[in-house]
Amino acid sequence: MRTSLPESTLVELRRWGLSQTSPFVDPKVLHQCCAVLDRRGEAWAASVLGRDISARSHAMRHRPALRMGEGHILVAADKAEDDAVIDALENLL
Repeated sequence: MRTSLPESTLVELRRWGLSQTSPFVDPKVLHQCCAVLDRRGEAWAASVLGRDISARSHAMRHRPALRMGEGHILVAADKAEDDAVIDALENLL
């Protein structure tokens, strides 16, 4: 599955996510990011991030190695995808 978000939205999400970098890992974002990866898959995540994410994390070998801020990007993109679907459904009613 690939993202249905327009490129302009993805650029803004990437810019915002990269501004959220910190020397510390936010456990809440990490947990949310893992849930997003489980639900949407790595192909979706790669399309959101715009890069190959086949390299594996050293801490969790079953997860992709994400760069600083990319967890924030994936969580925000997941919400944006859900919001787009909800808006489309509301327009049908």
